[in-house]
Amino acid sequence: MNRKIIFKSVAVMLVLMLGACNMPRSAVSPPEQTALVETAVAETVAADIGSSQTGDTSMSSTDTQEVAAESTTQPPPPDTVAPDTPTPSDTPIPCNLARFVKDVNIPDGTVFEPGDVFTKTWRLTNVGSCAWTSGYDIVFAGGDAMGAPSAVQITSGTINPGQNVDVSVQLTAPSSAGTYRGNWQLRDPSDVIFGIENSSSGYFWVEIEVAVPTDTPSPVSATLHTSSRTKNMSVGGMSSGTRLGIAPNGDAIRAFVDFDLSTLAGLSSSSTILTATLDMSNHDGYSCFEFLHPLKAGQINFGTSPQYPGDFNEVPSAILFEVPSALGISGPVTITDILQNYVSANGAGHFQFRVWLNGDNAGSAFACLMEWPDPLLNVTYLP
Repeated sequence: MNRKIIFKSVAVMLVLMLGACNMPRSAVSPPEQTALVETAVAETVAADIGSSQTGDTSMSSTDTQEVAAESTTQPPPPDTVAPDTPTPSDTPIPCNLARFVKDVNIPDGTVFEPGDVFTKTWRLTNVGSCAWTSGYDIVFAGGDAMGAPSAVQITSGTINPGQNVDVSVQLTAPSSAGTYRGNWQLRDPSDVIFGIENSSSGYFWVEIEVAVPTDTPSPVSATLHTSSRTKNMSVGGMSSGTRLGIAPNGDAIRAFVDFDLSTLAGLSSSSTILTATLDMSNHDGYSCFEFLHPLKAGQINFGTSPQYPGDFNEVPSAILFEVPSALGISGPVTITDILQNYVSANGAGHFQFRVWLNGDNAGSAFACLMEWPDPLLNVTYLP
């Protein structure tokens, strides 16, 4: 081993031992001890250099630098850097704010037929700082309302910040084909409107397609003439033809009219009557309205042939018309609802009614007669 290195190591050890033995712990601080060691090492090195100049020249400048580096190495100081602390946010959370989560049902583009009724449900999250109570609503904000109410209550309880809620509204698909969208927002109890944070428009919405089925039947139009079951009847008997009035002997004459709906192709109890008119404008007659005897038509079911006195005096289930003069039947009379009710209950049966003068019991002094060569029933329907 190099003699100079051994000498330096021994010198350092002696200095450390002397320092430990001769200096009280409480009197000398660690920095002071370090300074003493550095001084001793430096003196030793200087002495060594002097000796090398007088005799031993085997230690190089590199050796001196290594000894100095070894003697000056110190443990790193304790970490005094303050830890990073988070910077508080400068943006407070607003009281009212919502986030759209998902369409619970009826995703955008769902196809409906015209007039279909459906319920749309959205899931929302309360991301504001205020709880949603029963005073909070969703409100229609524009677009296609689709029969919706203007507002729907969000909850009857409480939706706290961070909680989800499913909100539903009942809608009706429009009658025409196309794309329809209704926009919605929220409203607090003070009528303040607020929207959705994750929507550029602030809206959440429902969007549907309305398509007319290709197999929808086309409307059918037809004109019916009275059937052979059409008769007229008085106290004295029955005869063919559509005739009513007061006979010369004072007997009332009443007409019983029948239209056979079974001749209408595809008509059934599930059919839709679009329009129906009764045309009794082509009448012949005299004197029947002179004495303020209103003309009435009422629905009864007299079967294959009317009977006296039952059908003659039966109370009608529906009044088709009641007019005070011939002007009331100078054109078609609409009976769409009456015919629809009959078809729904009976299908393609025989639609029958009775026509009479409301004062046909006035006696022979008021003799009159009205008759129709061809009463007509005009119908347009969906089979």
